[in-house]
Amino acid sequence: MNTNRKGTFQDLNALFVFGACTVLIIHILGFFVENQTDYPWNGDIEAISLILLRFGRSLFIFATGMLLFYWHQKKQMDWAAFWRKRWRVIVLPYIIWTAIFTGFQLQTINPVELAGPFFHSLFTGSSFYHLYYIPLYLQLNLLFFLTKPWIERYLSLKMLGVLFLGQIGLYMLYQALFVDSLWAIDWSANAFLGMIQHSYVAGQNYFYMYIFTFALGAYAGLHVEEWRAWTTRLRLVAYVVTIVSGAVIMTKYLNGSKSYAESLNIFDPLYLIYTLSFLVAFYSLSRYLGSLPTLGAWLSRLAKQNMAIYIVHPLILFLLESYVIFRLDWSTPILMLAMFVITPPLCIFLYEHTLISHWTRGGRPKPKSKAVYRVEAHKA
Repeated sequence: MNTNRKGTFQDLNALFVFGACTVLIIHILGFFVENQTDYPWNGDIEAISLILLRFGRSLFIFATGMLLFYWHQKKQMDWAAFWRKRWRVIVLPYIIWTAIFTGFQLQTINPVELAGPFFHSLFTGSSFYHLYYIPLYLQLNLLFFLTKPWIERYLSLKMLGVLFLGQIGLYMLYQALFVDSLWAIDWSANAFLGMIQHSYVAGQNYFYMYIFTFALGAYAGLHVEEWRAWTTRLRLVAYVVTIVSGAVIMTKYLNGSKSYAESLNIFDPLYLIYTLSFLVAFYSLSRYLGSLPTLGAWLSRLAKQNMAIYIVHPLILFLLESYVIFRLDWSTPILMLAMFVITPPLCIFLYEHTLISHWTRGGRPKPKSKAVYRVEAHKA
């Protein structure tokens, strides 16, 4: 365990907040892109913004890998405590909100009708079409549990290069098999072929589609100072690569060489390069913003609410889209902005009031310690 690690780690707070914002933005944009007749505006701007902001999950996966290995490197693990914390902080809220969403979707509280859809949503993360990230996060924690000593010993820049090429190779293979369809294959012919098809169709739910990004985060967590220096030196190059790769992605959509649906696919070699370059470019800025006294403290507090915003925002957006915004005679950009501003506080309020800890302490806020305040946002 590194003796120079402190009880605070502010590098990632701005990244967490920005990642949460991108998730919220793309879900708002997605609704308006699909409803141009009722809410007309510039469809190309909406579509391009949605396409270029679809890296939020990759930011979170990188940050997960970095924090797991930063906080626990060379440390004798108490795995029982490790999994108890994930049960309390991740799994239990996930179960509660899966039940809420299932009941909301089926409009019933009949346990017989709820049981099947509830357990299906629980194990697949399919509730309200977005909770797949929670099972994915738990897969990454399981990967950490199984490989921690091996990664700490063997992960190197050379291995990261191999994983990067392997990730691109997997994306290219899927492209050849399912997008361009270079070979005529009956995927229903047997169970093995069906499993391969499933690995692509449901790929966003599984860790192997993000293994390079997680490994990059692990390397950054194991070599923090080296990573900080490296991202600082390369940030200008990374900005250029981000702009160029983003421009290529945008141009392919605008000139029709890629459809809107194809452009949304983040499992594309070019999008991986775009995401990686953005991550390198943004890290130094995130670190700087996190170090500012006032803004850094605000980012830390807001970053702690990522779980609340992630889990609850589809419900808030659904209610706004179904029962509120059509009653307002506002322009489409103003509606988007209003939805973006009002959703986070509503998410935080509802999430906090569904936590068991909130009710077991009678709804009272946790007493503040008299000790010196230390920000420990996202300590794994």
